[in-house]
Amino acid sequence: MSSRRAEMLCLAALLAFCACEWDLWGIVTRKTVEQRVQENLTGQPPAPGPVSVNPDSFRFAVFGDPQIVHDNVNMLGRFKQDIAARDIDFFCVLGDLTNDATTDEVDSIKLDLDRVGVPCYVTIGNHDLFQADGWERFKENYGPSCFRVVIAHRIKLIFLDTADGTIGPTQFDWLEKELRDSPFIKIVLTHYPVYDGEEPIMWRLASPVERAKLQSLLGKYDVYAWCAGHIHGWRHAVVEGVNHFTCGTMASGELDYGSGKGYLLFTFAHDSLLWQQVVFE
Repeated sequence: MSSRRAEMLCLAALLAFCACEWDLWGIVTRKTVEQRVQENLTGQPPAPGPVSVNPDSFRFAVFGDPQIVHDNVNMLGRFKQDIAARDIDFFCVLGDLTNDATTDEVDSIKLDLDRVGVPCYVTIGNHDLFQADGWERFKENYGPSCFRVVIAHRIKLIFLDTADGTIGPTQFDWLEKELRDSPFIKIVLTHYPVYDGEEPIMWRLASPVERAKLQSLLGKYDVYAWCAGHIHGWRHAVVEGVNHFTCGTMASGELDYGSGKGYLLFTFAHDSLLWQQVVFE
């Protein structure tokens, strides 16, 4: 049996089990991460620019997986309350904006993100590609899935496309260039974890070769943090001096593990960067 046929049979069984609205053929025939990254790096659509912040003191939040379904229930309304209370300047979303990537879900989450009231940066997750037009809709709403932005000449945020559970050679080359050429505090933000707490599990980047190469690059170029979503919960580990965060979720459903209804909050002040976990009551 061919690998593509096996993949289609497995997906069909999953769809039947969970009653999802995924486009099976669209999933199988979608563009690969290599193709998406090559599109991203052409500059079309253009990458988002830096937000305006106080260069001496600013805050930003990071979370993954709003993952709304047809009822459009998520935690973004609760998060909006923290924007003013905690003086948050912008936020980053690490993919899986919706569960099925249907038109109604995609439109609803875009409206909810806009209603938060401060700028946001978004990268893509596996669920965002569960319709044939998922990639095109993502680009239309948020721009590229692989890009970098420098905030206040202090912090470089590097967003990676790991929606297929892999990095790919073109994205690896681009990542190393961005890390090598950066005098700033560096944070990599993406959907899939490299590590998960103390024990490796299946919901991380698929290739052990890629994981080893990534950790080597992160350590070599003194990266402050790898921030991921995908798993609905919170984890933090320090591996060879690099913070690995699974940042929590804005989804309304059950957690995969641990606390995690909330987000990761970064505070830059006095030329240093601090982090804290914010858990919703």
